[in-house]
Amino acid sequence: MAESTASPPPAGAPQGTPYPATAVLAENRLHLSLVWLVPIVALIIGAVLVVRALYQTGPDITIEFRSADGIEPGNTVVRFKEVVVGRVTKVQLHQDRQRVLVSVRLDKSVANIAVADTRFWVVRPRIGTAGISGLSTLFSGAYIGVDAGSSTESTAEFVGLEAPPFVLRGEPGRSFVLNAADLGSLDVGSPVYYRRTRVGRVVGYALDPTRDVVAVRIFIEAPSEQLVTVESRFWNASGIDVSLGADGLNINAQALASVIAGGIAFASPYGAATADAAPEGHAFQLFSAQKAALMPPDGPPVRVRMVFNETLRGLAPGAPIDMLGIDIGVVRAVAPLTITNGRQLAVEVLAEVYPARLGNVRSQFVAPKDTNAPDDHLFLKQLVDNGVRAQIRTGSLLTGQLYVALEYMPKAPKATLEAKAEVPTIPTVPGTLSDLQPQLAEIVGRINKIKFDEIGSNVQDALKSTTAATQTLQQALTSANTAITQLSPEAQRTLADVQKTLATLQGTLATAQSAIGNLERSVAQSDAPLQRNANQTLIELQRAAQALRTLSDYLQRHPESLLRGKPADPDVEGKR
Repeated sequence: MAESTASPPPAGAPQGTPYPATAVLAENRLHLSLVWLVPIVALIIGAVLVVRALYQTGPDITIEFRSADGIEPGNTVVRFKEVVVGRVTKVQLHQDRQRVLVSVRLDKSVANIAVADTRFWVVRPRIGTAGISGLSTLFSGAYIGVDAGSSTESTAEFVGLEAPPFVLRGEPGRSFVLNAADLGSLDVGSPVYYRRTRVGRVVGYALDPTRDVVAVRIFIEAPSEQLVTVESRFWNASGIDVSLGADGLNINAQALASVIAGGIAFASPYGAATADAAPEGHAFQLFSAQKAALMPPDGPPVRVRMVFNETLRGLAPGAPIDMLGIDIGVVRAVAPLTITNGRQLAVEVLAEVYPARLGNVRSQFVAPKDTNAPDDHLFLKQLVDNGVRAQIRTGSLLTGQLYVALEYMPKAPKATLEAKAEVPTIPTVPGTLSDLQPQLAEIVGRINKIKFDEIGSNVQDALKSTTAATQTLQQALTSANTAITQLSPEAQRTLADVQKTLATLQGTLATAQSAIGNLERSVAQSDAPLQRNANQTLIELQRAAQALRTLSDYLQRHPESLLRGKPADPDVEGKR
């Protein structure tokens, strides 16, 4: 602070003359300048930005991938529902040199997705059975997709997926399980159809060794999941179904995608449209074809055996068992029996029968209460007691496939079925092919007894005689033509008509000769009726040849008869 002090008067100045006070200034110890205000303000702003960045920055996580293809530090972003929620900060190789570690910094707003069951994958252009995906990355570059988990356990290390998941958490729809005997051509992403409209997809499959089935998991998208009821039937719709029936050739396919990549279809059987909706994770059976899927309920199968004393070439496992046109079972195994007591070799057929497929016929059966045999065994016993027998029949003349028919045989020998046996035996009768074999053998034996060489020789002799008679007749006609060249015009016209007739007859004989040659070759491969027809034809030809020979001889002796006619027999004139 400045102070005012009086200074002494200068030398020689008169005493008492006042002088002005001198100002004393204090020293500025801080040495501050206005120039420092700019960096101070910048420092304050930077500190605020740092604090704000630290407050908005989420956790740092590490994701493990097999390859860093398309991932660039600082450029590749992390997206959740197509919203950027993080960015890749670093990419490095794992110590085993088989994997890569991708460091990601998430936003503070999505810090809660860093939990144990969150899934990460790299979104790239992909072409597969599920369709084409990731086309937008052709322009924007690859990015990391996120499927947020629901766990409460936080973590900073994740193992990324090599392919996008087919079902995201929270996606509207419902999952079901299909138990199949084999996977066929199905794969992850194969479509699921309802009335040839795509409503879902296959999202996974696994082999269940405890039940020896393939568990196929499907996902039906909303709102189509309401179409799946507890009575729905699923079948493998892969490829093209070609069938030849009474209404002609039928070709059925769900869609081109199912032909190439496989597919599944489902429907509800008749009368089951009002069934309850199937809950999440409900298990169904996957049938091999639509016909098998939409058949009436099978019920529990009944194992049966049948013994045949005939060849079963063409009967293979999987062949149907038919009763009155209804497929009620399937053949499971065909094997020869052990030869005992010097009997001929027999063939045992093991099969499964579903009596419930007979519908009302099975429901009307009332089992007696004084036995411990199963109801279905007693039902089969009743059928056998009423004359039902098993018989081998031909299912296709083109392929030679056989099937087993259960039919009523009124004239069949009496037989019964042991209802209490674990695997009851259904009585059998010989097939229609076995009945035809003895008759065919007898016909072949009779054909072998025919002397085709002698028949051929006789035919040749008859043809030679016919040819000679024709030549003789032609000579006679030539002589007669020469003799009557001077006849009247009417006679000449008559003779020309006769010549045309004889020329036609000669052509007919040549045709007959060719037909007889063909007949001779056909007789060697014909049956007994054809032999009789051939013999009758030969007799008629012999008669015709004899008549032609008589006519030619008479014309040679009496050529004038062509004009005057044949005179009456003397005996006839005398009687008159």
